[in-house]
Amino acid sequence: MKFEPQLHKLPNGLTVILDPMDAATTKVLVAFDTGSRDESPNEYGITHFCEHMLCKGTSRFPSYNALDDYIGDNSGGWNASTSNTTLRLYGRICYENTDVLLAVFSDMLQNSLFDTNVIENERRIILDELRRSQDNQDAKFREFLNKSLLSGQWPEYRTLGTAENIKSFTRNQLQDWVATRMSAKNCVICVSGRIESPEKLLKKIRMKYAFMPTTDVTHDTTKFNYTPGAAHMDIPDRQNISVTVLVPELWQFNKDNIYKRMCVAIFNTWLRQQLYDVLRQEKGLVYGVRAFNYGPNELALMGIQTTAVPSNLADVVATTARVVNKVYTENPVTDEFIKRYNSRCKLGDADFLESNEARADRLVRRYFDTGELYDFESTIKEAESISVGDIIKYTNGYVSKPVSIITSGAQHNIDLMKIWNENIGDLNKSNLINMVQDTKCR
Repeated sequence: MKFEPQLHKLPNGLTVILDPMDAATTKVLVAFDTGSRDESPNEYGITHFCEHMLCKGTSRFPSYNALDDYIGDNSGGWNASTSNTTLRLYGRICYENTDVLLAVFSDMLQNSLFDTNVIENERRIILDELRRSQDNQDAKFREFLNKSLLSGQWPEYRTLGTAENIKSFTRNQLQDWVATRMSAKNCVICVSGRIESPEKLLKKIRMKYAFMPTTDVTHDTTKFNYTPGAAHMDIPDRQNISVTVLVPELWQFNKDNIYKRMCVAIFNTWLRQQLYDVLRQEKGLVYGVRAFNYGPNELALMGIQTTAVPSNLADVVATTARVVNKVYTENPVTDEFIKRYNSRCKLGDADFLESNEARADRLVRRYFDTGELYDFESTIKEAESISVGDIIKYTNGYVSKPVSIITSGAQHNIDLMKIWNENIGDLNKSNLINMVQDTKCR
């Protein structure tokens, strides 16, 4: 299936991506490059609250049900979401009704009622959403990571906000936030799917979204601090202990590092396979080993996570350190493994090409991250060109960065960092001669 998206810049600064494909539907995504990362502590939760209110009625469709019924009656579905980086309105509809979604989203952005009674109702709903999140054990663990490793700078409930903030937001505050953050310069509209006439569609978007302000939108540029170490989150009723080993990502996500990150991804997969073979297949210490990532884009942490009974904990950490040393210093990634890795990615690539929802999501995400269109064909060619030498080069320093070992579950008093340091060995023996001799190395 073809992948030939087109990027357009409208006079008011709005970015439009049209992604024609052979499909019976279209995905319409209106995304703003703003989220909880741009909120100060007394504003945490305001973008998410605004997202709720944008969906609760306009002068044309005075309630959520009226909005939902109209889209549903035209063979479509829709939703909205907020993250630390984006606020999104999105939907999928039969292609002949694409105008319906574009018109409704336009109406929501310029004519939402922000009815005071509905605000109070949503306040209660969002508070309940916050409580449910705080009861979630995985969310509690991520908040523990935040406090242990990032000095509390990346709170887990930042996007939902605090109960105090949620209770305090006024109608004027919410409307002002939308007016200042929802700018054409800060917005990407992507239509992915059946597009009969790109020229006509682009003209309609230009007309429907001409109302958008053209104000500049600033973003938070806080530098995050990483404090490595070992910490344990006690969960008294647990019989097992979750073990998470993390290091800072080698390459921050930007357009210059995409290839390097692909090399690290292959190395990570190889490392997890070796850990699984030893920890599970040879020693029977754990059930499985999975990838684990945490933190903001500016300071993301990467690593592995597994689970062990307390009596095996020390052996699991010691064995993990020894395997990491062997994989890192000897770097036994083979060309055969790289080929197998790329082969196994092909099904996912096909799934991506066949899904207008996945295509729209990635196109917008990549544009916000790099300011460029996602080039699928070029990315595949780069992945297939990766050599062992590339991986050696771009994983150099992988575990020489400060390591953290975070556990949760049953209580223990084992000095895991001491065990790690005793078993990780000399990390300065990496076989750099291979890197120099590999003619494919970039």
